[in-house]
Amino acid sequence: MQLKSFVFHTLFLVFGICHAQTEKVDYPGEERMLLSGNWKFHAIYGEGSNYIDIFETPDDIVIDNTDKDRVSVKGNWKTRSEGERGSGFFGADYLQRDFKSGESDQNYVRYRPELSESGFYEAFVRFPFASHLTAEVNVNHAQGVTTSYFNQRNRCDQWLSLGVFSFDKTLDSYVEVTAITARTVVADAVMFRPVSKEKMEEADIEKTSVFQVGFDDSNWEDLWVPGHWGMLNAYSNYTGKGWYRKTFELPKNWKSVSDERIRLKFDAVYHIARVFLNGELIGRHQGGFTPFEFDITDNLNYNGQNVLAVEADNNALVGATWNWGGIIRDVHLIKNNDVRISYQYIHADPDLKKGSANLKLKVRIKNSSAHQRTVLLSAHIEEATSPVDLKYKVKVPANSTQEIQLATTLPATDVKLWHFDTPNLYHLTTKISENGQVLDTQKDRFGIRKIELTDSQLILNGEPVRLSGFNRVSDHRYWGSSEPQYLIEKDVDLMKNAGANFMRIMHGTQNKKLMDRCDEKGILIFEEVNVRELTNPEFTPPHYPLAKQWLKEMIDRDVNHPSIIGWSVGNELKDHFDYAKETIDYVKKELDPYRLVTCVSNSGWRDSATPENDPNTLVDIIMHNLYPFQGTPDKVFKTLRSKWPDKPIFISEYGINPMATTSLDGDIPELSDWNDHLRGKNTYVIGASLWTFNDYRSGYAATSPEENRVWGLVNTWRQKRKLYHRIQKENSPLANLKIDGVDLKNGGAKVSITPKPVNAYPVYSLKDYTLEFTLYDTQGEILFSKTHTLPRIVPGGKPMEVAIDWQRYMTGMAQIHAAVISPNGYIRHQTSVSLELPEKTSILAIEKGHGTVRVHYRPVFGADTYYVAYADGKGNEKKSDTSTTHNIEIKNLDPEEEYTFSVIAQNSKGKSVPSGTRTAQANAHVLPPMIWDAFLSDGKLVVGYSGAPDDVEYIVKYGLRDSYFPYKNSTRTKGMTVIDFEGDDPHFVSIKKKTKTGESDWSKPTHVYTIRNKEEYRN
Repeated sequence: MQLKSFVFHTLFLVFGICHAQTEKVDYPGEERMLLSGNWKFHAIYGEGSNYIDIFETPDDIVIDNTDKDRVSVKGNWKTRSEGERGSGFFGADYLQRDFKSGESDQNYVRYRPELSESGFYEAFVRFPFASHLTAEVNVNHAQGVTTSYFNQRNRCDQWLSLGVFSFDKTLDSYVEVTAITARTVVADAVMFRPVSKEKMEEADIEKTSVFQVGFDDSNWEDLWVPGHWGMLNAYSNYTGKGWYRKTFELPKNWKSVSDERIRLKFDAVYHIARVFLNGELIGRHQGGFTPFEFDITDNLNYNGQNVLAVEADNNALVGATWNWGGIIRDVHLIKNNDVRISYQYIHADPDLKKGSANLKLKVRIKNSSAHQRTVLLSAHIEEATSPVDLKYKVKVPANSTQEIQLATTLPATDVKLWHFDTPNLYHLTTKISENGQVLDTQKDRFGIRKIELTDSQLILNGEPVRLSGFNRVSDHRYWGSSEPQYLIEKDVDLMKNAGANFMRIMHGTQNKKLMDRCDEKGILIFEEVNVRELTNPEFTPPHYPLAKQWLKEMIDRDVNHPSIIGWSVGNELKDHFDYAKETIDYVKKELDPYRLVTCVSNSGWRDSATPENDPNTLVDIIMHNLYPFQGTPDKVFKTLRSKWPDKPIFISEYGINPMATTSLDGDIPELSDWNDHLRGKNTYVIGASLWTFNDYRSGYAATSPEENRVWGLVNTWRQKRKLYHRIQKENSPLANLKIDGVDLKNGGAKVSITPKPVNAYPVYSLKDYTLEFTLYDTQGEILFSKTHTLPRIVPGGKPMEVAIDWQRYMTGMAQIHAAVISPNGYIRHQTSVSLELPEKTSILAIEKGHGTVRVHYRPVFGADTYYVAYADGKGNEKKSDTSTTHNIEIKNLDPEEEYTFSVIAQNSKGKSVPSGTRTAQANAHVLPPMIWDAFLSDGKLVVGYSGAPDDVEYIVKYGLRDSYFPYKNSTRTKGMTVIDFEGDDPHFVSIKKKTKTGESDWSKPTHVYTIRNKEEYRN
């Protein structure tokens, strides 16, 4: 009966594997040529626009909703005079309507221009925030009707291009705003901009010749691949189509022979790609995050130059994340024999009692030749000390693919389990040969681990665990979603040190290098297809072929990663029971029968959601996105549990609200209260994943003036916020780590370690951990360090005490630090004791605004926080709020008054001596921007900075010294500028800004550093 009960509650069993980067240049049968690097880039007029540069001119025809003689309204539209979520709009008001499905014919707003002459016009639309994700905009022009769809939550109060059209002044020309699906739509204003016939004729010539071999691209921009066109200031906010071109020659040993094939592979192009080679269209791909490839054997020039042209279209906007346009991941040419391994899947299932592991190997062999081939397949595991018998002879018919499945057992002596603390990896090499000649070789990594799911537990390798993590948005303000290896490694380290062991990573197929790193460092992942709105015209019921294509491309690529324990078929969908059933069945039956499958939801808590109509009934694990509008976490948990009592719950997203500013002092204390709903109760909630790890760029309404959504533990430049340290402590499996009994005279102290209770959150066993104990002097130099191996620490176990001793009468000690470290080197809890007051700091600069100053000061070791003490000329003394950063803004100062400022550092021992004083008046027009980051990469100077709503221009000056800036560069781009700098590599930068009413002073000079190891990811 007990066994039957366990089987009933065990919903799914999945076993991990991992797929490494398959660069097989060192193995027989395959050669690769990397086509990443410098490409030429250009956008053809009329195929998109950089919308932050679009303003009304006297030649434009602007029609507002109040122009009654030019606007016709059908249906019941309300007039609104306040934009939702703080969004702006054109003129005095706008129109709004709540649509139901299929109402477009009876409800619309049409804007008709009064044209003085027929000809070409670029049409634009403008709107404030509305909830509709696919509002329909129709342009009625001389050649017919052109339809566009707009997410009205994004790019609000901007002139958004609809394209260039031919209009006949004698015909009924208009722009129509409507919707074919339910939700709120707004109609505000449209604009028609005259375009010369000559300009359009030039653009039309470009469209027909841009992909031809003889086209002259010498005046195009240089753009790095992988990358995105936002790396060019002129395309910072460009939405539309962009063209890439690259000229290359094949390696001399690549010949046109009958028994070899060459493929062109793109790891990702956002969002729609058309690919031309030597003037011929070779294929098209739709979907911005998944890989695709074409056989180009017969299209190549083997004896000279080849010209590759790619049209990328980033018009697809999904959710609040940015549509980074272009070739965002690597590009390769791959040469194989005409018989090759096209797919390899390794499934390893450990027997936890015996210690052995059963291995299943699925291999697909593709024969592109015109004859049947007989090949011998053999595979071996590098780490196996015993022979692994995986051999099979197979006949593969001409122009077909044959699938082979083999099985073997790895003995206990060769089995080391993959775990988030000990991510052991194996390497399996498979060869196919014919008549003794090796035709192809594929080498992949895998891991051995066991995931079991009961009605209320996640069990990893036999141990019930409750784990925490983050949603990491694949976004960086410079690299966008084309993250280099160094950034991926940095992010994984930051996440692991903040306690990440399990997470829904975010929406969309991730960079494969991130999955590799999660394999190597130990993070359990649910990877998700980029399906966030079923009303998106890309998705066609009832079978949703494009969504299935993306699922197949994602899972085929990532099916061997041990870090991935499950797949998600979508995020926060509406009316999606049929979609979820169709795609979940597809994943389980055709793509991966071993992993968990879910559909991330935020609907199950609603009264309208029932087990009969909500996809939570179909999933293996309920993944729910939780935010305050749903009610208290406790209430939501209990509602979900009452409807689906046999399924555990993972909170795939949770958050309170974005932070008010981009300051690194940002914190969300309420998250600690939120976690109280998991501590000691609701234990069927097996974990949670915070939204978000990092800030991310967005055009979503109510986003910061820097165009960044401010949710992160780190900002978009990966600088830690105060929130990072709060969450690091919250995510520890230890309840407490304490240093006491400090005996400075005799050189000793005690460190007590207290594990969390069994039903706490997060909670898991600590095996093979160490305690690192360090003494520092006042400058942060190490005086003494010692590492202790800790016994196994289990949830609910008794506190333990570790005695530390060091040299008697040691002098110069300022701080004691203790940290519990995982076997793979990550912090699981840390604490410090200050023995001395912080040293005195010094003021470096005071930047002035109107009634505001920003005080910069030198950081000192041992300081936990800082504050500014200041006094006016009358002797009135005040002090600022405390800060963990190295600058503090003070507001509400009298611009006519001169103030005296000093800075004090603090720690648990007390306050430092005040810094020397500086005097200043807050009498400038406005504060200069704050420089967040300044670095050199790929021969570019990248500067990230703060922003404000009234900013209209930013000027950066740079040079070799902090007092000599011979070069300047100006831009309108928000949050970041990229400069092709003059002269030698600059060492310092400063910035000022212009607003609608004036300009700021120059900022304090900031040092420029160089990122050198980024190149490693291209090898």
